[in-house]
Amino acid sequence: MRIAAIGATLLLALQSCSTTQTGSESPYVQPNSLMAGEITRRVEQIPYQHRDELLQNLLWLSQSGEQTIPALLTGLQHENPKVRSSCAWVLGRLRDHRTVPNLQAAMRDSEPTVRMECARTLVLLGDLTWSPNLIEGLDSERKEVRYLCHEALKSSTGHDFGYDHLNQNDGDLKRSVLRWRQWWSDYSGDTLFAQSYQERYHLEPQVAAPAGETQMTGSGMVPAQDATPNPAQQAAPADPQTPFQVVPTPDGGAARTEGSQPNPDGGNRR
Repeated sequence: MRIAAIGATLLLALQSCSTTQTGSESPYVQPNSLMAGEITRRVEQIPYQHRDELLQNLLWLSQSGEQTIPALLTGLQHENPKVRSSCAWVLGRLRDHRTVPNLQAAMRDSEPTVRMECARTLVLLGDLTWSPNLIEGLDSERKEVRYLCHEALKSSTGHDFGYDHLNQNDGDLKRSVLRWRQWWSDYSGDTLFAQSYQERYHLEPQVAAPAGETQMTGSGMVPAQDATPNPAQQAAPADPQTPFQVVPTPDGGAARTEGSQPNPDGGNRR
């Protein structure tokens, strides 16, 4: 009897060790079963949510902390691109550098909106390799996309190069984009990135001014402290941490910024 009791004790101890090892395979805090079910449910609801409802759901996921990361990493491989890009945005809010390899792998995604969201998150996490993706976004026809790309670049590098996403002077806008491209050329050694843009738009070489010292006005670059701000340009169209899928509008709703938005019936709408 004593031998049997000792054997049972050893078996329980081994099972306990095995359970501990299995739980430690993930580097992230694991949710309990109830929370795990809620997280999974919310991720699966993303394709059917729009505007403020979608934004509130994504904020809930980000505010739930590290325990949501395993589900978000799985979501990066979801069949729906809206889920993939949304999960990338939430990971950007969490700022956990352990997710960088997963986001880098997601940069091979076939959907431009997913790649843009992953690039923005990676740059915010300090991986400047993907800065060219955001610099190209500075020329987007949509002011919201221009703003979101520039905010991520500015936040991560400390530069602004006089870029103003609301500047209606196309020449001024392209000259400030060229400054960003020249910064990247100097940083990476890829001189063609700036040179090809300069030649395409017949621009004169630009001097990349330090961040905060200058800003663009209708008459060119002037010291920031001497520039008179334009009231129409002071209001930002979105929080820099707003996902590309939804950008708040003045009425409290949200507007689609780029790409198409899947409908529950499988179709797409702009």
